[in-house]
Amino acid sequence: MSGVIKSDNANDDGKPGKHSCHCLRRLSRIPLKLLATVLTIYVCILSSERYFMYWVQTTIERTDVHVSEIAFPAITICPTHLVVSNFNGSNRKHIELNNRNRIFNLMADVQWSSWAGGQLTAEDFKDFHNLSVSDIGDSLLPDYKCEDLFLQCMWRRRQVDCCSFFRNFDFGLFCYSFNTMHARNADATWPWSVSDSGFNSGLNVKLNRFVGENRLERVGVIVHEHSQFLGTNVIYSSDDRIVVPLQPIRFTAEAGVKARPVEMRHCYFTDEVMLSGQSRSECIHACHLNYMAKMCKCYFEIPMAVRKRRVQMEDPIRACSVQDLSCFGKHKVSLFSMSNVIEESSDYVFNTTDCKCYPNCNHIEYHASAYTDNFDGMQDVEVDVYFEEETLFSYRSTLYITLLDLMVSYGGIAGLILGTSVIGGITAILDRISCCVQPSSRRD
Repeated sequence: MSGVIKSDNANDDGKPGKHSCHCLRRLSRIPLKLLATVLTIYVCILSSERYFMYWVQTTIERTDVHVSEIAFPAITICPTHLVVSNFNGSNRKHIELNNRNRIFNLMADVQWSSWAGGQLTAEDFKDFHNLSVSDIGDSLLPDYKCEDLFLQCMWRRRQVDCCSFFRNFDFGLFCYSFNTMHARNADATWPWSVSDSGFNSGLNVKLNRFVGENRLERVGVIVHEHSQFLGTNVIYSSDDRIVVPLQPIRFTAEAGVKARPVEMRHCYFTDEVMLSGQSRSECIHACHLNYMAKMCKCYFEIPMAVRKRRVQMEDPIRACSVQDLSCFGKHKVSLFSMSNVIEESSDYVFNTTDCKCYPNCNHIEYHASAYTDNFDGMQDVEVDVYFEEETLFSYRSTLYITLLDLMVSYGGIAGLILGTSVIGGITAILDRISCCVQPSSRRD
């Protein structure tokens, strides 16, 4: 014979005191659970800010990238200051040539934002006030040809034909470019690369000081990416030898960075650039022209000018004349520079305008240092551009926290504070559904 033995504890469960104590204990858990839930939500919000608000992070990916893995930069060479050799004030041809050189030099000073350009006044342009800027071009130097400028060209320590190597570059006056897609009849195999570093390992050019009756006083050298026509480095010198060692840096970005707004990652992916239909050079150039149009009340028409972002002014905007170049010189905006920031300082008050034109997320920056030498009696100008080291740094941009990291963070926070998990949550829900509750067996 068997029977059920009931303990005293079982009998005590029905007592009023025990029941009230059990209810009190359950009620006391409610504020604790609410506090834990609020704390969990708060910490999850803080974790979400790391994903939604933090910028991307850029770290060193490699320190041993060989220069042969990247393209040699595009190089543009321009004559920037001409004077008449052995000027004779009674020679009518010399006087006419001198006047043309004056316009050319004034124009170059403004375009290159030289020190002299910043000192120009309207008085310097009074003789040319009726001449439009768009009229300045081949009419100034009709006989100036590639063969007149270049004496010798070396590429990777081998002599090459200069005028089949360099192509006309429309952006500027009488400029010639190498390794850029923006030159006239650009070589389909550009950009080229080098496999060495040091003197003469890249591009070495000798320029003729004397072109007809003119003497070349100053030379401009622009270093830029092959896909851009504005320069990351603009060198303007009157010396006999210009040495330009390069320190390139490569930047890449993982695809996940595209999830961040452009204002946070500060770069565009290639498909975004194609959709916008505007390169960084075009964006910055348009910004510079719009700024000058706002300041000088005219529009500067030059080859390859971008007209997509003109400032809103009373139509029609008049074309700038030579007389307006003094205003351009006053505001010191280099039309060849890839500068994203325009300085608006006046009366010792510093202020800037940010064009907000960002580079490609995968690009190469060519940082350059320029060294110059003067040699008495030299009849030419030597320009030597090369990589300073055989290796370079490569940087990679990644998300500070990925979506996977965010999910892991949520799970860890919930487990730490609430002691819950996905399986635990599903089990708790099923236990409260009547059809899923197992009936308890009772033995009488």
